[in-house]
Amino acid sequence: MSIKRVVVTGGSGRVGGYVVRQLLKDYQVVIADLVAGNAEAEYIEANVMNLAQLREAFAGADAVVHLAALDFDWGCPPEQYIDVNVRGTWHVLQAASEMGVKKVVLCSSISACGLPEMRPDWQPEYLPVDERHTNKPCQGYSVSKILMEQMAKSFVDSTNMDVICLRPLAVILDETLETYIEFVDAPDRNWLFYYVTAEDVATAFDCALKAEGLRYGVFYLSADDTSHPLPTMEWYRNIIGNQPEVRIPRRYQENPRASIFSSSAAKEILGWQPTSNFEELRAKARK
Repeated sequence: MSIKRVVVTGGSGRVGGYVVRQLLKDYQVVIADLVAGNAEAEYIEANVMNLAQLREAFAGADAVVHLAALDFDWGCPPEQYIDVNVRGTWHVLQAASEMGVKKVVLCSSISACGLPEMRPDWQPEYLPVDERHTNKPCQGYSVSKILMEQMAKSFVDSTNMDVICLRPLAVILDETLETYIEFVDAPDRNWLFYYVTAEDVATAFDCALKAEGLRYGVFYLSADDTSHPLPTMEWYRNIIGNQPEVRIPRRYQENPRASIFSSSAAKEILGWQPTSNFEELRAKARK
């Protein structure tokens, strides 16, 4: 598959800027968004809720990277997440299929599994959590992401278009690092202390575009470590409670602060590799 022209929906957004800068190294990049972004990339005004605009934006494209969505941090009403994230993604997939696009890479989310909702009745069934783990999302944003993945599979089954779904964890940007550290360091924080940097997310989209022979796939994008200073098994017992089955004990022996989410599939199949270390990020924030 020869990919030259890549359209990035939401390419003017915060994470979109990182992705566009990465893709400009190897591709002709077009930003399809409500406002212009990177000055080095071509820009086409397009709203994912407008199918006609997407058809125009995707004309002549070899691949589409779909980032445009309502983000969890915006605190939108659940019906808005379903409307924009789900219907908007359907429009992207439909327009891409109609315009002969070869590959679409969707930005899903860790939220698709439901674990970030931190519901007492829904905790990890085993560690590390991988793509085979059960998904039980309930909140509007989380449900919108699992529906995006299911719609993607329907287009793979019915067309010649390949679709890869990436599930980034909590994405840290340079400008959000201090806020993230304040969040995870708050006393009595009940959370799973996951993260991935925007730079590493950007290289994952690049890897997904370059992957050959993969019709469909869902991949977690996680840093190798957690953002908690204590060993993972220790803080997990203290905060979450009973420890589930640990399927790869060696993982936490070799790296006591290893993430509870596994990126092994993204590493092995896409050739992606996270590069961050949270202790180094903490040191960077203190400067």
